[in-house]
Amino acid sequence: MRLAMGQSFRLAGLGAWLLGASALTAAPSQAQQTSESTYRFNVAAKPLAAAIADVGATSGWRIAYAAPLPAGARSRPLSGVYSTPQALTALLGDTPFGVRVVGPRAVTLYDRSAAAVPSGVDAGDAILIGPVEVTANAGSAGGPGWQGASDDVYETPSGVAQVGRQAIDDRGGARNTADILRSVSGLNTVVDRQNPGVNVNIRGLQDQGRVNMSIDGARQNFQQAGHGSTAYVYVDPELLSRVDVEKGASSTAGGAGVIGGVVNFRTLDASDVILDGKTWGARLNAATGTNAFDFNGSAALAARVGESVEVIGAVGRKKLGEYDAGKRGDALDERSSEGSSTPLSDFVTQDQWSWLLKATAEVAEDHTITLSYVGLNTDFGTGSGQYVDKNTVENHTATAAWRWTPGGPWVDLDAKAYYTRTSDDQFRPARLPRTPAARVDYAIDTFGGSLQNTSRFELPGVNVAVTYGGEYFHDKTDTASVWADPAFDPGNVQFSGSNPNGKRGVGSAFGQVELTHSTWLQLIGGLRYDRYDLSGSGLVFSDLAGAAFLPFHVDRSQGRLSPTATVAVTPLTGVQVYGSYKQGFRPPTIMETLLGGSHIGGFIYFAPNPNLKPEISETWEAGVNLKFDGALREDDAFRAKISIYSTEVRNFVTQATISNGGEGYYFANVNLKDPAKLKGLDLEANYDAGMAYIGASVSLIDGTYDEDYDSGGYAYPSLQSLYLAPKTKVAIDGGFRFFERKLTVGGRLTRVVPEDMLGAVNTQSPIYKPYVLLDAYASYKINDNFTVRAAIENITDRAYVDAMASQLTASPGRTATLGVTARF
Repeated sequence: MRLAMGQSFRLAGLGAWLLGASALTAAPSQAQQTSESTYRFNVAAKPLAAAIADVGATSGWRIAYAAPLPAGARSRPLSGVYSTPQALTALLGDTPFGVRVVGPRAVTLYDRSAAAVPSGVDAGDAILIGPVEVTANAGSAGGPGWQGASDDVYETPSGVAQVGRQAIDDRGGARNTADILRSVSGLNTVVDRQNPGVNVNIRGLQDQGRVNMSIDGARQNFQQAGHGSTAYVYVDPELLSRVDVEKGASSTAGGAGVIGGVVNFRTLDASDVILDGKTWGARLNAATGTNAFDFNGSAALAARVGESVEVIGAVGRKKLGEYDAGKRGDALDERSSEGSSTPLSDFVTQDQWSWLLKATAEVAEDHTITLSYVGLNTDFGTGSGQYVDKNTVENHTATAAWRWTPGGPWVDLDAKAYYTRTSDDQFRPARLPRTPAARVDYAIDTFGGSLQNTSRFELPGVNVAVTYGGEYFHDKTDTASVWADPAFDPGNVQFSGSNPNGKRGVGSAFGQVELTHSTWLQLIGGLRYDRYDLSGSGLVFSDLAGAAFLPFHVDRSQGRLSPTATVAVTPLTGVQVYGSYKQGFRPPTIMETLLGGSHIGGFIYFAPNPNLKPEISETWEAGVNLKFDGALREDDAFRAKISIYSTEVRNFVTQATISNGGEGYYFANVNLKDPAKLKGLDLEANYDAGMAYIGASVSLIDGTYDEDYDSGGYAYPSLQSLYLAPKTKVAIDGGFRFFERKLTVGGRLTRVVPEDMLGAVNTQSPIYKPYVLLDAYASYKINDNFTVRAAIENITDRAYVDAMASQLTASPGRTATLGVTARF
């Protein structure tokens, strides 16, 4: 038997259009057609060779030297959005060197006093880039793409996305980190409005490490079992510079054990705070509003010490009360007349502090080290009625990064080590008459690191970039409980059973080769080897052993090679068509494998599965990147990214009922016999004409999950609740700018058609209803130091529950906010 999710939709028309575009026979574009691509650069003053290497790493351009750089030459700071030739020209400054574009994403630095064009450069194709006037723009919104995405998003032949700082500010202050990700195509969030954490779903995949959710590249692997989602990352949007999204498996750092993709929350840098021409700066953000939006804000201070050191410190504060849910319409449909169709909006308070410390220093020529620490403490309640649990979550993330950029073609090295700890100290009041009060501490410690280098060189007819390295991370979980009545649960089976204690390590070696021919062809091939080891112990209930809990121990390891391949063609200026095939490998987690003990209160029992197989994904993707400047007006910009994909996940893991050896059953994690299938379309587009702008994102997904699995002979096998991505999500954002772009007035429309849960629990659960949200926002830049913002979210006061809401908590009704940003 198979369960089909969502309405099937036809992708054949778009697929034919993609294939037609790839068959265009237009002549290859010249080198100058890529020279105007822009990127956001943040380069501190440092040795000139190291600064030039930074530009190459950010843009992906190959930079060659026709002569040695002047001894001891240093660059000046560069921050803002520029083309690669412009950035290099600015860094070279008064040196005798000039810049020539010699091919697709390739430049040569040459001595302008020399009489001849550098050897190996075709003088007919070379372009001399003259001096440019650099106007730095610290803390700029990013690029011209959807939600401030930089141009590299629209030059990358894969599913990637970005959310810039301006898009975060335009929301008027986020109640939950999930709110800033609402408009990213192919990405959804599992929202529990009582819990300030965020759980990201990419193209239908989430939880149990399927998506790598990171803060500055440090994995956040916290999980806590409950009635809903299990994985949460706790991060304050006030401390973020941007969010980077990579969809699907990859053959570079960050992709170990991942099949859904990577979401990297990047924290503030000094350049986000310091204004042009200054050596220090401060930024204050503050917002308040109606509907219990009491306060959300931050303060940041940054400084440049000499020419080689940057430091930043920031603190964030959020305090929210119990909001009123929307009153217009019904939030849910009931499957039957039993129960209420009104979800709760109680106990949605937050009392949160966050902080950031970061320092970047050039400790030696060509060597840069960045040390950072970000933390968060938040208090909130979960539950309903008289049974409300009080939670205090703390997150501590420390990272150390080393960058070595000697300026030659062979070494462009990044190394990183990190440690993160997330804990939830929870007090559970007594559930009378049976269950006494308890205090529970859920925690995970993760340490890890990565080493990655890129070497660039030329072969006849092609430019080559080889990226290779390795990464490793190790999780250790710890669940401890103290009952008011110590005799109630002496074996701690009711908490550590569903949140087991154990250890898991995942290591990976990877390599990727990128070949670029002229300006029109790009071939990328990668290979990754992942291996995991997992061990732990627990207790499992047995009727056959006299209704007692028996000990068990699991020790497993396995590895696999996973290939990736991409072909990209640029038939016309500003048009890139690509196709890719990627495999991924996700090992089982501690929670999935070591599940045991019982549900709180007893009578429902869990069982481990030491034979759980790793998930293996295969994804085919085809897409188009569009990037045009001066399309309708001299100063406009149009960016778009469209892709279709088809993913199959073999050995998909989910919770289901299995035989307990008698007539009863356990809940355990199982592998589905047939692959889970996910097909969809992602679209993001943005047009900016300066005085006006409009953009949109569209996400469509259709999935099928198999219901057949090995139940051990249990007579009534059934899957349990499986949260599914909404089958349709559309966001439109547009507005106008007045008074030399000082005043911006805009609006946002979001339409979501949720999908029901799958599994036995679903037969008793309400049905999510489609909803449309309308928001408005405005900002006025008084001067370079002060900006005032206002926003109204859910203008129509729509009653709704977020798609994939894990606790069916009603979402906020109409909310108005007013905020100010000050920079000094």
